[in-house]
Amino acid sequence: MTPSLSASVRHRLRRLAAAPAMLSALLTLALAGPAAAAPSASSPATATATTAPAATGDASTVTFAVAPSADGVVTAGQPLAVSVSARNATGSTVPASSVHLTTSTRALATRADVKAWLAAPAADAARTELAVADGEVPSIVPLGVGSATLSLDATALAALAPGVYPLRADYGSGASTTTAVSVFVVPGDAGTGALGLVAPLTAPAQSTGLLTSTELAELTAPDGELRAQLDAVSGTAAILAVDPAIVAAIRVLGTSAPASATRWLADLLQLPNSRFALQFGDADLAAQVAAGQSTPLTVSTLAPYLTESDFTGITPTPAPSGSADPTADPTPGPTGDPAPTPTPTGNTGTGPTLPTLAQLTDIGAGTGSVFWPASGTATAEVVAALGALTVDDIASITLVDSETVTGSETQAAAGARGTANGAQVLVYDADASRALATAAATDTPLTRAEALAEASAYAALAVAADPSAPLLVALDRPSEVTGAGARAAVVAGTHLAGRAATDLATLTAAPAATLSIAGGEVPTDRAADLTALLAGEDELTDFATILADPALITARERASILQLLGNGWRAQPAQAAAALEAHRTQTQETLEAVAVVPPSDITLAATSAPLTFSVRNDLPWPVSLRLIATPNDPRLVVQNTTEVEAGPEQNTRVQVPVEARVGSGESTLSLQLRSPAMVAIGDTVPVHVTVRAEWESVGLIVMAALVGAMIVIGIVRTVRKMRRRKEDSDG
Repeated sequence: MTPSLSASVRHRLRRLAAAPAMLSALLTLALAGPAAAAPSASSPATATATTAPAATGDASTVTFAVAPSADGVVTAGQPLAVSVSARNATGSTVPASSVHLTTSTRALATRADVKAWLAAPAADAARTELAVADGEVPSIVPLGVGSATLSLDATALAALAPGVYPLRADYGSGASTTTAVSVFVVPGDAGTGALGLVAPLTAPAQSTGLLTSTELAELTAPDGELRAQLDAVSGTAAILAVDPAIVAAIRVLGTSAPASATRWLADLLQLPNSRFALQFGDADLAAQVAAGQSTPLTVSTLAPYLTESDFTGITPTPAPSGSADPTADPTPGPTGDPAPTPTPTGNTGTGPTLPTLAQLTDIGAGTGSVFWPASGTATAEVVAALGALTVDDIASITLVDSETVTGSETQAAAGARGTANGAQVLVYDADASRALATAAATDTPLTRAEALAEASAYAALAVAADPSAPLLVALDRPSEVTGAGARAAVVAGTHLAGRAATDLATLTAAPAATLSIAGGEVPTDRAADLTALLAGEDELTDFATILADPALITARERASILQLLGNGWRAQPAQAAAALEAHRTQTQETLEAVAVVPPSDITLAATSAPLTFSVRNDLPWPVSLRLIATPNDPRLVVQNTTEVEAGPEQNTRVQVPVEARVGSGESTLSLQLRSPAMVAIGDTVPVHVTVRAEWESVGLIVMAALVGAMIVIGIVRTVRKMRRRKEDSDG
């Protein structure tokens, strides 16, 4: 089905939209400091002030921000470098202003403290200043950026106990002072618990079943989003969550796939990271459960997408030895399909051996029983439904965010491994994960530094609560990623709280705590959308019985439904609504592609004769039909069923024998197309027939009289000629 905007077009628009931010970042670096920008809207809190010291322009459009270096983690014996930056969005110059940087001896003890500090910092008069650093941001030209780097003394920091501490920067003086805040971490014992980071490999939201060759070429190019995601996890211990629709889109093209896409797939398969497959198209699991689906929807075949290209080497290359998750079941594909069978080489030409669905969607050795609902949607109902599923008798595991788990905030964030009403779950820290996602989505260094410091703070609090508990974070599905941002987020996420990230098997082997799921959003709107999509699919399934291979329609429809259900649409509801409307329109056009062409009124001037009708087929494939003709009264005897073989994209003429039982009269035929399975195709078409069968008798009499007259005339003429000849002879 045709999307409102293709993935490639959306990608180009995002890159164009990001251009000003990139230019600003370069300008900031040119001014010898990190760039400043307002934090991403997806960040749970902000540390950027939007008022500024007195200036010759409008001060309300000057923003100020502060962020520590090194992901906000203090290195023992070293000062803490802190960057500050002011952005002048006015048309006038902002004069040079002083910066006063302070910290406190009082740690932020809870997540609530951290969120309150970042969201609305108070004057904190009750806090005792521990360290002070002074500097100056130079004057800022119109639309320019000014920055400075300060440092907090190592000796003062050494006096702090392990914990999360507030960081404050005051820009300007007197009544025009502007404050920006952040946090930093004095590290403690990393504990004995494991650390895991889940990173998705997903394409932008789309409504067609598979990415096209053009879209793949753009997304896997050196500056493409898929390449940025893959490069971000290369060389790290991140756990990969892979959309199998991406690898399938590359493989169905065979040797005609873009070189950059083929290289991307080879790089993915060679990574030693543990991994699991998302649903096809990263379809929304919570919406499926809310719509009443007992098991997640899958694609049954992708055969209609296969070309006649060379599929030599389609069998996936296994990941290097020792890289697979020891608990993984290497046999099933992401949808529980049978094990891949070897593909013969040299399979071009007539009748090639095509790859199986399992081969097309194979993401490499991984766990086939992990489910990851979108953050905030893992309700108790969703967890129970997914927890009841097994793959080869292996119980499934569901990833849930900590905000859906009841209990104290420390229990919710730190207990990565657990069971909820018998369902196996892995809980990831929602706060730290959101901060990492903010860092991954920005190219602005200072915004990224703010987010990474925040992630470090939440991780430190989780580890302090239970040093022996595993810690899991997830980048979640990105609305968009940047190369530098994604890489920084993954590297920081795999080293949170002084731990080194490990694989999925280590996390699942940890002791399970008993948890309770009490939060989560029920996506009723998306469930209603899915119900409507499935209703349309049922109509198309019936309609497709006119084809020798119904999968030409049904397989594409199911793949498109799963893509329309993709989690990438959640962040863009307006575009999602447009895509759904376009899909509904396309579905209706498909259902109307085969029909009887409404004929003109017919006059039947004989007791029996064939009537000719036309069947329209706008599909690109031939169809088999039955034309059912039904008279509305007994004056006409009609051949009830006529077999029709209609060619692709053309009109086919069909003759139906008809016999009149009366000399004259008015009658109506009802024409209805049906598939070989007797499914009605299109609406019933009425045909008005005027019967004038006596015209045939009158015509025959007239013709007989004319013939008789001509014979008599001929005889008379012949006799007269013979008489004349005799008279001439006698004479």
